[in-house]
Amino acid sequence: MQSTNTVVMENNRTKTSGSSHRLNPNDFYFGKMLGEGSFSCVYLAKEVRTSKKYAIKVCEKRLILREKKQEYVKREREVLNRLTGKPGFLGLYCTFQDRTKLYFVMTYACNGTLLTLLSRPSFTLECARFYAAEILLALETMHNLGILHRDIKPENILLDGKMHVLMADFGSSKLDYKEEDEELVTGSEEEANEEKKDEPLSPPSTISRKLAQRVLVGMVDADEDDTDDADDGPPAVGPTRPNKRRSFVGTAQYVSPEILTGTPSSPASDLWSYGCTIYQMVCGVSPFRGASEYLIFKMILSCQVSYADSFDPVAKDIVARLLQLEQRKRLGACNNPRYCTIRQHAFFDGIDFEHLRQQPAPLPSTTESVLNSDTSSLNSVYFPEGMQPGLDDRQISRLFDFKLAELKENEDVPDEEETDGGGASDASTGRGERGGRGGGGGGEKGDTETHRTGSCRTATTNVASLTRSGLSSLKFFKSVEDVMKNDPGPVSQWQRFADGEEILKYGFIYKRKGLFARRRMLLLTKRPRLIYIDAVNMVKKGEIPWTADLSVEAKNFKTFHVITPNRVYYLEDPEGFALKWCDTITDVHRKAFLNSENNDNNAVNQGE
Repeated sequence: MQSTNTVVMENNRTKTSGSSHRLNPNDFYFGKMLGEGSFSCVYLAKEVRTSKKYAIKVCEKRLILREKKQEYVKREREVLNRLTGKPGFLGLYCTFQDRTKLYFVMTYACNGTLLTLLSRPSFTLECARFYAAEILLALETMHNLGILHRDIKPENILLDGKMHVLMADFGSSKLDYKEEDEELVTGSEEEANEEKKDEPLSPPSTISRKLAQRVLVGMVDADEDDTDDADDGPPAVGPTRPNKRRSFVGTAQYVSPEILTGTPSSPASDLWSYGCTIYQMVCGVSPFRGASEYLIFKMILSCQVSYADSFDPVAKDIVARLLQLEQRKRLGACNNPRYCTIRQHAFFDGIDFEHLRQQPAPLPSTTESVLNSDTSSLNSVYFPEGMQPGLDDRQISRLFDFKLAELKENEDVPDEEETDGGGASDASTGRGERGGRGGGGGGEKGDTETHRTGSCRTATTNVASLTRSGLSSLKFFKSVEDVMKNDPGPVSQWQRFADGEEILKYGFIYKRKGLFARRRMLLLTKRPRLIYIDAVNMVKKGEIPWTADLSVEAKNFKTFHVITPNRVYYLEDPEGFALKWCDTITDVHRKAFLNSENNDNNAVNQGE
C-alpha cells in the first residue's frame, strides 16, 4: 500500500521452474465460487502449470479504496504470511494483482467448514473434544505471535483433506496488539492498579453493562419510530461527533462483551468466542440466540446462557468458565504458559495435545471433498476440457451458466416465466435483475441491467455489467428458498404506493437503525421519490427526502448509505445490488436536477 489512492501488492512468488515469471490470473483456471465477503470472492482454482488446486481470494480494488480499507487488506496479508506453514492455518502461497483486483492464492480446504460438519448426526461429544483441542492449539499459536482473530466461529474454521482444522478469515484480526492490552490478564498487581487508570482496560462487569447500556438504549430510542422524523444515525451536518470508540468487529452470536461495548480487547476476547464455539459443537446451536441482534447483545452483556438437561456437565463447566464477562476471569486468561489450565480441564481428558494433528480425525471426509481425489470425472465438471485460464467476462459467463444448469438440475428451478427470480427489479421491463438466462435464475446474483430506454441487454452485456459491479455481486450458492424470499414480485403489486408515478426500480432492503434492521420494500419513482414500505402490513412507512444535496455511497456490495442534509439512511440489499442502487439513484438524481436547472434557466430567459 503506497498511498491512499492506490492499492499495491507485491507478487510473493516471482519464479516458476527456475525462470522469472510474475504470476497473474492467466496462470490459473477458475472453477466454482467457494465463498463471498464484503469486498471479495473466493474461487476454487487450478494452476495451469502444476494442476494443483488452490482457493483464490479475489478483492476488488475500487471497493477497498472507497472504504479506505487498504490497511485492513495489508494486515490480513501480513497475518497470513506469519501463519503460513504453522499447523492449523490456511497457507498463503502467493499474492499478485492486475489493474482492478488483488489475488490471494491460499490453501484449498476441501472438506468445507466446521459449521457444515456440525449438521452430521455422527458428530458426537468426542468429536467436539477433538476439534475443540485443535482450535485451542491454533489459538495458542496465534496469540503467541501477537495475533487476535476476533471472529472465531464454526463458519471460519475450515477442514483440510484429513479433516483437521484450518483457521481462516482474518479480516477482523488485530496484529501486534499492545502489551498493555494483555496486562489485564497477567496478574493481581495490574488488577489492583487498574481502577486508577484513566481508561480501564478491562472494566468490571458493572461498568461494561453501563457502557453497553448507553449504546443499546440509544439504539432502541432511535428505532422506536420508523418515519422520516426520527434520526437515523449521525447527521450529515451538525455538532462534532463524540470521541471515537473502537470499531465493532466479529459476528453477533459470538462477539465478546468488550468488543460489543468498545472497550479494549485481548486474547481473552477469542476465548469468549471459543467458548461459544464449544457450546455449539456440543448441542448444535450457539449459546446466544434471539429474534434480533439487540436481544442477542442484551443476552451477551448479561451472560444469559441456558443449558439443556442433556448438556454434558463437563462441557458445561468449561463453557461457563470461558463465558465470563470480565476478561481476566475467563479460563486460561492469566496462564503462563498460555492456556495450560484449559488443557488440564476434564473436558480434554485423554487428549494428546502434542501429537493431536498426527492422529486420525474422528470423522471421515465429507462427500463434497471427493474433488480432492482429483478424479477426471469431477475435474471435468469444474475444470472442463478446453476451458481458458484467467478470470475475465468470458469465464464469469461460464461460471454463470454452470451454476444455472446445476440449480435447474438439482433444485428444479422454475422457468423465468414462472418467477422474477431476483431481489431488486428494474420496473421498466417488469423483469427481475436475476431473471433471464444471463441472470442466473434462482441461484446467482446477476446484475442484468436494462437499457435506460427500457430494452433488455444481451447476456454478454449482462456479464460485462457484472464485472463492472464487482465479482462479489455474484452469489452462486443461494438456495431457491432464499431467492424466493427476496423476490419483490410484479411491479403492479407496489404501484399503489407510488401515487400513479412510474416505478423505475424496486426491491427489498434492510433499513438499519442502530442494532435493528427492518425489512422494507424500497421504491424509486420517476418523479423522483424514494419510498419505503412495510411489506408485511402493506403500509407506507415514509420517504427519503429528495433534495439537490442528496447523495449515495456504496459501502460494499450489500450496504449503501443515502445521505441527506439532516440524516443518513443505512440500507442493505440482501441480494448484493448496492452498487446498482447507487448507480441508478445517482443517475436519476443527476437527470432530475439537470432538468430542474434547465427549466429555471428557461424561465429566467423568458422573463428577460
